[in-house]
Amino acid sequence: MAARESTQFAYRAQKEMGVCSGPPASAALEVANRPVDVVKALKYSGNGRYLAWAVADAVQVVDAQTLAAVTTIGCPGALDVRFSPKGTYLVTWERYLAREGVEPAQNLRVWEAATGELMGGFVQKSFSATALQWTDDESYCAKLFAGEVRFFRPAALAKAALVLRMDGVSSFSVSPGLAPSVAVFVPERGSKPGLARMYPVGSFGRAVANKTFFKADKVEFYWHRLGTSLLVLTQTDVDNTGRSYYGESSLYFMAAAGNFDCRVVLDRDGPIHDVTWSPDEKEFAVVYGFMPAKAALFNHRAEQIFDFGTAPRNLVRFNPHGRVLAVGGFGNLSGMVDLWDRKSLKKICTVDAHGASHCEWSPDGRYLLGATLSPRLRVDNGIRIWHYSGTLVYNQKTDELFHVDWRPAPASLFPQRSSLSPAPAGIAVPDTASPAQTKPAGAYRPPHARNRPAGASESPRSLSDMAEQKVFSGGARVVPGAGPRVPVGATPEILGKAAEKKRNRKKARDAVPGAAVEAPVAPTAAAEAAEDKPTTEVDMLKRLRFLKKKVGQIEQLAAKQDAGEVLEANQLAKIESRPQVEGEIAELAARLTMPPA
Repeated sequence: MAARESTQFAYRAQKEMGVCSGPPASAALEVANRPVDVVKALKYSGNGRYLAWAVADAVQVVDAQTLAAVTTIGCPGALDVRFSPKGTYLVTWERYLAREGVEPAQNLRVWEAATGELMGGFVQKSFSATALQWTDDESYCAKLFAGEVRFFRPAALAKAALVLRMDGVSSFSVSPGLAPSVAVFVPERGSKPGLARMYPVGSFGRAVANKTFFKADKVEFYWHRLGTSLLVLTQTDVDNTGRSYYGESSLYFMAAAGNFDCRVVLDRDGPIHDVTWSPDEKEFAVVYGFMPAKAALFNHRAEQIFDFGTAPRNLVRFNPHGRVLAVGGFGNLSGMVDLWDRKSLKKICTVDAHGASHCEWSPDGRYLLGATLSPRLRVDNGIRIWHYSGTLVYNQKTDELFHVDWRPAPASLFPQRSSLSPAPAGIAVPDTASPAQTKPAGAYRPPHARNRPAGASESPRSLSDMAEQKVFSGGARVVPGAGPRVPVGATPEILGKAAEKKRNRKKARDAVPGAAVEAPVAPTAAAEAAEDKPTTEVDMLKRLRFLKKKVGQIEQLAAKQDAGEVLEANQLAKIESRPQVEGEIAELAARLTMPPA
């Protein structure tokens, strides 16, 4: 691929698909056979040679440099497209259909990208990026089957050339690099721990690396770009300790040579949010722990060498040269991204990518793309691009944006500068996606009352109107046209006693001239017990059951206190009330056994 002055990115939305040149000269580009239908999938080849998209009845492949048409593949119903590493082959996936008595049709198919010739296919119920994996030289493609991983030659997909058999294997990963390896994972079953093994491709007789671990229902594999080291992120769906909603996770380091493996020691409890390798050095960064999470840098011996601090972050990305590191918080977090200089280990700036759900560095390592995608968010969808100095250089609003991708390119095409340069002059743009400053909302008023003039004479129709017109009297709500409010079950005798108590309290306050009117003091527990002392046998039995239940609760609190647990003030007060409660129990028991008069 010839060197080029600028980068390129492509996007697809509900109503459009577009290709643009990247900063500093960002502009829309003309594409051959631009689709008018809804685009189901969009993908660049790994080497940046081709761009392909799928519509309802076909898959179109264009040259990514000239954007001229290369071939059209008749593949109705394709929902996803992927390329082999060198872009020689194109993989399409259609929805899996099963009919009773009929063998399922091949819905994962491999095509020659330049000619559209069908090479073969497989049956695949659900598609993922790792459904069909390739070695970097495209000599093999691998697929998981029941109890085995099969390796196929692209020119002969009908029969496996190599087979790695392992009972219970649930996932695998083929490494990059000139000497590819394959890592396989078997989840734990009963008392048997989970298992991860690594084999050189083509030599499955003996594993070169082996690691066992408990608390592993599924794993994610993270290879170093040379394929010499592997990070295994183990996860469980449920945290049996109850400390986390997201289950438990651990991180393990494995060397492809088999001479070193260990568990990566993390000094904070909580989930592991993201892991990434440096593309330049043999070191990696991890974001982990309960929020606010911690980000740290580790060397090739899994030893921590730098702490980026704690913040609400869940994503970490090196730029292609490994010089700048982005640590951000996306999804349900605020979208703030800290940019760090790996050379000096100092923070460059903080970028506000509010609402973004996708983050990716440009191939030249100078620009960070953030996109708000649907259906994660259906409002304020769009693409924003920042220079690593923090300057926003591109801002595009796009309704229902589904996907955006930089065109891949080797970092060697964009030589690394000795120092971090400022953003090109004259390309800064305003950020219209940041949350606007809003005035305080104030008290809620229903729609029918929001535009009423002050002092309107009509009857109040909302709580705020009633408060303004002072229709609350003495804490009792007055409804126009309605009689006095009587509590349910209140008899005239009860109402009379309540009114008499209220009059007596008023006389007591009025008896002291000049005394301030105070709110009635809440009665003590003893006074309440004296006033509410049960009189009938049924009431006494109910009260006795309640008090015995209270004693049981006090005993549980006392046991926690004896075990060294710190109790709250109200719990300590409850323990101290035990003598009064037991005294009342004794009194009620005596009254129940006393013969009637």
